[in-house]
Amino acid sequence: MLTRESLNPAEWRDVRDTPHHVIVAVSVSGGSPFDEMLERKAGLQAVVDAMHSTHPLLRDIAVAENIMKAQTDVRDWYYTLPEGQRTAATLRSKALESMGRALDAIGAHGAAEDRLHYVEFIVALATRVAKAAREGDLLGVGGKLVSEDERHFIERLHGLAQPRPA
Repeated sequence: MLTRESLNPAEWRDVRDTPHHVIVAVSVSGGSPFDEMLERKAGLQAVVDAMHSTHPLLRDIAVAENIMKAQTDVRDWYYTLPEGQRTAATLRSKALESMGRALDAIGAHGAAEDRLHYVEFIVALATRVAKAAREGDLLGVGGKLVSEDERHFIERLHGLAQPRPA
């Protein structure tokens, strides 16, 4: 099984930071600031829950120090953007770009099983974030559990996860 030690520092950063980029990308897809907070909390809990994974790479992602470094990296990147570029579209694009680089790194150093574990983790994380709060509800009544923007983003993650033809 692929481990952190198999990756160079840039590859590890992509693998480690991608879950946090995905959390942010899904949580900004709609809803109120309270919804965003609930969704980000659910995402962070999903990352922490990875400490119980059977895969060593996912367990490393869940180490507190690595969570803090990833959150710092994401925050630092965000605040380098000009105010006008701090949009949901930019955040989603960055998450997809990070996911692509992470999958490239895993593909270069790991087996198909490693890629499968990582993809399942990321897609489950994105789904958990999306389902953490209803979008478009009024005081908890109505709305959609997963908004169209969230569903579309998760579909794009699935698309990136498909094996590329050789």
